[in-house]
Amino acid sequence: MAEDSKVPGKSNRFWLILILLILLAAAAGMAAVHFARETGGQVRVTQDGQVVDLLPLDQDCTKVYETDSGGRNVLVIEKGQVRMEEASCPDQVCVRHGPTDQTADPIVCLPNHLVAEVITPGDEAQLDGVS
Repeated sequence: MAEDSKVPGKSNRFWLILILLILLAAAAGMAAVHFARETGGQVRVTQDGQVVDLLPLDQDCTKVYETDSGGRNVLVIEKGQVRMEEASCPDQVCVRHGPTDQTADPIVCLPNHLVAEVITPGDEAQLDGVS
């Protein structure tokens, strides 16, 4: 009868340690994203890469943005948060995004090339990480 040369439990311990390390790395990443977010004071709206509006978050308003191709978005600022109330795009990702006042949480409508991002006052001219 041949004996198994592996020590029982050693393989299980390896996988357990590997899974714990992956979970710790994921938790650290989530914490870094959470702490990088901050409440902003303005909303910068860009369409086709151009800034079309800079709106204060402390003043309630509703703005309509239209594209040359017939696309339409309705942006609402109320109670210190911004949300996309309506969009002509088929997927409605921007509408389902919900309201936000966080700087690291942009609302994006890809079909209509519209981005609404909360910024802190003074960040109007700063380039983002992609620019």
